[in-house]
Amino acid sequence: WLKSGLVGKTSSAMEESEAKRRKLDDGVPDEDVEMRAKLEEAQEHKELEQDAKPETRPLLKQDVFIELADASLNVIPAMGGKVLMPLTEGGLQYLIAGARANVGIRAGRYLFEVKIVEALNPSEPPDRRGSRAPGPRQMVRLGLSTAESTLFLGDTSDSICFDSDGFYTSERRRSPVSQRFTRDQVMGVLLNLESSGPSANTVSLFRDGERICKPQQIPECLRGKALFPHVNFKNVTLHLNFGPTPMASLPFTCAMVQGMAKDDAVPRPPLQGPDGKYEVLFPVGLPDEGTFDWLDKFLEKNKQFTEISDRTILDWAARSGLYRHKPSSWKNSNDKPDMNFGISLMDDYSIRRVINSIIATQPRNYVVMEVKSNLVKDERIQLKQRFVAPHYKKVAMVVMGDPDGDFKRAAQEAILKEKQEKAEIEWSQRRMERQRQREIDMQQRQVDEAKRKLEEDLRKRVEEVSKAAVAQSSTDPEKKAEQKDEPMGDGEKKPEEASHEVKQEQDAEKKAEEPKKADVEMKDEMKEEIKEEEEEEKEEPAPVVELTAEEKKMCFRKGPVSDLTTWVLSTSFTKFSIPEDDEGFDDIRFVWDNATASKSYLKEWMLKQKIECRIEDLQPGTWFIEKWTEWQKILPEWHAKQSEFKERGPLRPVVTPAPAPAPAPAAPAEGGDAATSAEGSAAPKDPAAEATSEPKPEAAEAPKVEVRMELEDIDIFSVEDVTNCPNGEPLFAKFSFEDWALLSLRAELHLLMHAYKRDTGDPERTVLHEQHLPFYYNKYFRKSFNVKFFSVDTHHQLVEMVKDTVTISEKTNALQPQLQDDMDNFDIFVKLTEESRQQRERRIDAGDDHARLKFAKPEVSMPPRAIERAYAGPPGPGMPGISGPPSVATGPPPLQPPRYNHGGGRPPKGDSKGYQSRSYAGGSSYGSSSYSPAGKGGLTPGYVGNQGSAGYRSGGGGPARGYGGPPSSKGYDSKGGHKPYDQRPMDPPRYDPQRSFEPPRS
Repeated sequence: WLKSGLVGKTSSAMEESEAKRRKLDDGVPDEDVEMRAKLEEAQEHKELEQDAKPETRPLLKQDVFIELADASLNVIPAMGGKVLMPLTEGGLQYLIAGARANVGIRAGRYLFEVKIVEALNPSEPPDRRGSRAPGPRQMVRLGLSTAESTLFLGDTSDSICFDSDGFYTSERRRSPVSQRFTRDQVMGVLLNLESSGPSANTVSLFRDGERICKPQQIPECLRGKALFPHVNFKNVTLHLNFGPTPMASLPFTCAMVQGMAKDDAVPRPPLQGPDGKYEVLFPVGLPDEGTFDWLDKFLEKNKQFTEISDRTILDWAARSGLYRHKPSSWKNSNDKPDMNFGISLMDDYSIRRVINSIIATQPRNYVVMEVKSNLVKDERIQLKQRFVAPHYKKVAMVVMGDPDGDFKRAAQEAILKEKQEKAEIEWSQRRMERQRQREIDMQQRQVDEAKRKLEEDLRKRVEEVSKAAVAQSSTDPEKKAEQKDEPMGDGEKKPEEASHEVKQEQDAEKKAEEPKKADVEMKDEMKEEIKEEEEEEKEEPAPVVELTAEEKKMCFRKGPVSDLTTWVLSTSFTKFSIPEDDEGFDDIRFVWDNATASKSYLKEWMLKQKIECRIEDLQPGTWFIEKWTEWQKILPEWHAKQSEFKERGPLRPVVTPAPAPAPAPAAPAEGGDAATSAEGSAAPKDPAAEATSEPKPEAAEAPKVEVRMELEDIDIFSVEDVTNCPNGEPLFAKFSFEDWALLSLRAELHLLMHAYKRDTGDPERTVLHEQHLPFYYNKYFRKSFNVKFFSVDTHHQLVEMVKDTVTISEKTNALQPQLQDDMDNFDIFVKLTEESRQQRERRIDAGDDHARLKFAKPEVSMPPRAIERAYAGPPGPGMPGISGPPSVATGPPPLQPPRYNHGGGRPPKGDSKGYQSRSYAGGSSYGSSSYSPAGKGGLTPGYVGNQGSAGYRSGGGGPARGYGGPPSSKGYDSKGGHKPYDQRPMDPPRYDPQRSFEPPRS
């Protein structure tokens, strides 16, 4: 379209002329029709503008041109601001360029001209996603705007313009009014601000000196204001002529902008400071604490500043017609937003590189808005080096601390506005849902009504058919005659029976009328019900929200997107600082608080962030690896000890013989023969009688039973060996699945707390925030952390179960360890778990069912390769074993786990006891090692981890392989006799068809 302009009338004008011509042709002679058409055409194109009167007032002496400081960054002025060229590299070819003159018009009638001298077609790289830039490829807008409006014509009501497609935009409404214009055509824009006349307060467009549109009215909001010549263009080069001589003469004489009276001109004040320098501001503010809100208010009051930031590029692209897909990347933030335009030159930040290279060559007032870079000293100095020219004054603006009252009120108004909008959206959704439900109910009532009518019509038809049959039978003479002639037999009805039948028919008719009355009553009831529902259901009024007490204390508004991403904040906030005098700034200004208060505020903020921010690059240290390896070794041994104790059963009561009782004195004989003498001496015994008398049986000795102590009777914290209490039981003998889970949780949280303190190396960073517990748990133990496994919903509820090991601070929500890190062993966790178990049992015995624990057991699944490895272990004598309970929080495998780790050493040759080894079969699961007596079948359970893997075990009998799966798993036997452990073959033995079985499928 730039090479071939459309000259002539528009289609609408041609249609109007044709309609008028047809109207004149009806019933009028041809000569008169032709004459009248010529007169009307001349009247239509008669120029309403009159020649300008000679100007007697003083003229404007200031040069009118496009000022660089009032143009977009992709505008390159030449020839004293008379020629404007766009930058078309690195994505700038997709953005609209805008420029405004330095002198405005507030009265009179004046003209300025624009000519397209070049059309550019910049090359575009192939886009991998197939997206294309929005059209048109070239574009020109000519118009006027106020000094406070944006550089994009038509975006606000503060500007009016004509575009190259023949449209006129006023008050953000675009309508076709003129013909198109293209290259090598001189376009003139005439502004008439005279107080009287047929074209007062209008703007007109001329092409090569001819009018191509009617005068367009200036909106009321712009009348009385100074209007500045303004142009927008894309991929074209423009030549601007402000006078005093026009390039194309008009049908009337008119002054140009350069020749207007001084009283009608409004020169724009200089954009430099009092010292003739341009200011470059570096806002230094904390993320998510009003930095961007403060900048918006600052730019609203100081229009002469140009913001340099990524969000400005986004706004520029949106005003240029580029569509941005909704960002979904974790890298999206206010400081560094995700472009996501689908255009490679925009998405790869090439445009940022081009802009950073040209800003130093365009003197103007800048605001360099970089939240993170302005807070880090090294990056702040690097940004400052771009503005080394002497006409720049570099100023650091520190925006920290307690904001002023105006900012607080504005922030609370913004919070209230967002809350009100959210409430109105929810209210509208509820109203639409009620309306939808009302329509559904109405449709259901209509269906019920139609169904009722259908049933009623069907019933009426049946009644009519039955009545017709009865009437036909009663009026048929032949049937009556037959009935009279036929004698009454045994089956004939008597008159009493006939009268009874008539009575039944009458009752049936009454019953048939009852449903009709019921239907009428139901219909009336339905109408009354609908009416009552409509009366009761009143329209919910529009919500009016208010700020809560907590929201009234807020000083900063939190948007949907944070200023910095979590990763950027956590990795850089420790480097944040306030600018110092030695950094080379010309001035350091503190907006809210002074230097001392700002530094104190920053220090407190950093201490808070050290708790709330996580360390992304933290790695476990040597102390943790050693302790974690030790814990992984001791926990399976405790499991094996418990399994061995359960297999053996509790110890039997110990029985010891009681001491012999003293002999009882002999009973006296009758008649006093055996009576004692007066001196008290006993009578002599007969030796013969003693010899012949049989020995009396001695009385049975009463056995003495030593009662075995229970765990509840033992002082838990005085036990020296948790595997062997004074009663011969391990302290964890009664541990259930839940107790083992809490035991592992205590140990792991204890190790995590102290390892974090050691690995950070920061004395101010000794505790971690509870919301980051899953992150650090995964980083240290290499497994996920989910509170749902423990049948709770929050971390606070979980920590409450192990509050003897770790607690959560109410003030900072940080985890606080309760035990020291210099313990010699892990026995304390068994003691704490046993104490908690006993307390829980006492609560359950007292009737408190809430004390019961029921954790979700992880499903133990084995991949096929792990099953093969489990079966391929060395065989041993004995029957197949069974697996023990899976561990709750077993950790990852050791850093270098061996293929076979024989626990406890090899038994000597010829030993009758079978040996069970621990095998590592992938994932984070381990087998366990223990001894089982010969002939017992290897019933000692093994230890199975999260992923589930198989160990093998042996007992008495022939060689067999144990499968470490569920308790019901069986092994398979191989042929051959018993072989010592040292001579066991590593290859799988042959199957016995009678005793072997197929391994379960995973």
